[in-house]
Amino acid sequence: MIRVKDLEKSFAGARGEVRALRGVSFEVGKGELFTLLGPSGCGKTTTLRCIAGLEQPLTGEILINERAVFNAADGTFVPPERRRIGMVFQSYAIWPHMTVAENVEYPLAGEGSRKERNIKVDEILQRLGLGALADRLAPNLSGGQQQRVALARALVAQPEILLLDEPLSNLDAKLREQMRFELKSLQESFGITTVYVTHDQEEALALSDRVGLMHEGALLEVGAPADLYVHPAHKITADFLGTANFIPAQVQCSGNRPGDEMLLESPIGSFAARRSVEWQPGTAALLFFRPENVEILDGNGPAVSETNHGAGVVTRVTFLGNSADVILRTGATAVRVRAHPARIPAVGKTVSFSVAPSACIVFPA
Repeated sequence: MIRVKDLEKSFAGARGEVRALRGVSFEVGKGELFTLLGPSGCGKTTTLRCIAGLEQPLTGEILINERAVFNAADGTFVPPERRRIGMVFQSYAIWPHMTVAENVEYPLAGEGSRKERNIKVDEILQRLGLGALADRLAPNLSGGQQQRVALARALVAQPEILLLDEPLSNLDAKLREQMRFELKSLQESFGITTVYVTHDQEEALALSDRVGLMHEGALLEVGAPADLYVHPAHKITADFLGTANFIPAQVQCSGNRPGDEMLLESPIGSFAARRSVEWQPGTAALLFFRPENVEILDGNGPAVSETNHGAGVVTRVTFLGNSADVILRTGATAVRVRAHPARIPAVGKTVSFSVAPSACIVFPA
């Protein structure tokens, strides 16, 4: 449904030209929810605005349903109102002097008869659970209701694609979590192709069919949420998605093929890890594993010959409700552990731990 090729975009800045997009390319399949994820200033909203037609790239091409809406090579630029898109902005952009029904009807101005417009508005309001609020003025709505009004307005004209620019960022934590599931359910029931922009990693993992991680204007890595979280190909991805341990290490030996195990020496012990690329013995590296993959053992010390085991002193415990964030210190090196609340070790205690080789990944230092 959407094909983006080699987008380049720059803006004038106080210190000269700033490159906002650097050769961004991706495709979004019909009915897919594709998320552009990354920190502020990485180019994700600029990419979304280019798809919408609110920004014009310097180079590249954008196709929607195989129809070119932008092509720098031949000068094609289809204006936003002719791209058959629906868009929800971060601020919702709801008219305060209009009722819910009037806000939702706005994109239908001049289309069909009044009766036909009313039918479309009534249908979408009922589908989004807003039927009883049709005559209420927008400022009298809660944050979640305003979010649904903005979504209804984006969907009422039956667009080919839906663009969502951090639509949940103004909601409190509890409502934001609730709306994630509601939004995903609505997107699936409508079957509409959606591009979603967020800096919230939990949001991206919960909502998306695929995620594209952006960094400094470039699309760094694309994949299913679980793949990016469990098997990140880049250190930046591993660091941005969830919490991470990065332990300085040195390669001792490496397998012959990708998927073989390799052995590393680190300040917390010898560790075997999955081999991803060719490594030379003696190369400096970073050993990566997630806190939830660290298992605290009952004994106090690992056998000297064992790999993927270590021991450390508990220096900090932070209770998080359904888990605890535990910091173990081995010499000058800290290891972060996610512990079950029923098995929280005491501060000052020395504990041993293990990490499965399959949970360890090696990145360049």
